[in-house]
Amino acid sequence: AEEEPADPADPADPDSPLHLTGYTQPALFALEYALARLWQSWGVQPAAVLGHSVGEIAAATIAGVMDLPDACRLVAARGRLMQALPPGGVMATVVCDEATALAAIGEHGATVSVAAVNGPADTVISGPVDAVAAVTEVLAARGIKNRLLTVSHAFHSPLMNPALDELRAVAASLTYRAPRIPLISNVTGKAVKAGEIDAGYWVRHAAGTVQFADCIRTLHDDSFR
Repeated sequence: AEEEPADPADPADPDSPLHLTGYTQPALFALEYALARLWQSWGVQPAAVLGHSVGEIAAATIAGVMDLPDACRLVAARGRLMQALPPGGVMATVVCDEATALAAIGEHGATVSVAAVNGPADTVISGPVDAVAAVTEVLAARGIKNRLLTVSHAFHSPLMNPALDELRAVAASLTYRAPRIPLISNVTGKAVKAGEIDAGYWVRHAAGTVQFADCIRTLHDDSFR
């Protein structure tokens, strides 16, 4: 029997449009925001909120930093601008700490970046295909495992730079308030202070390293379990 064609919206399908960041980012935001509001409707109120990359936009919205229409404009523009960038970048997770990853990046530092630090031995690097391959080869020679991620672009790397000016312009058109709920920042790994989030913040957030491990340490140090 012939196989039925894959559902184009099936995320398990490698050709699904959900793997295109112009769709992925708004879909992630919508799911995360909706789940948070559902939990709140059940009486589950957060004592602090934290997201990962685009997830921080949802967390900031739940914290009252932005209203929902502004958050939707930001996440839609972010996804659209990144989708419009040329393809050719990749991301890889490497089983080592940030310092080890940075040492392996070495001479490729102008094009390859540490995109995220998710744990003590869970780091993501991002950049052009050939340069990332060169870095993972160095790590593999030391017995450090790596795995390519399913992404459409090299997020949190210098390949994002052409999108940043327009992202800043969109972010500058939005209204920001101090968080009503403690919001932990991917940029600093610390709780967001009043006035800290502005247009420049979302540019640094898109271009820089997601300091997720530091975020978790901050919550742990503040007795969140």
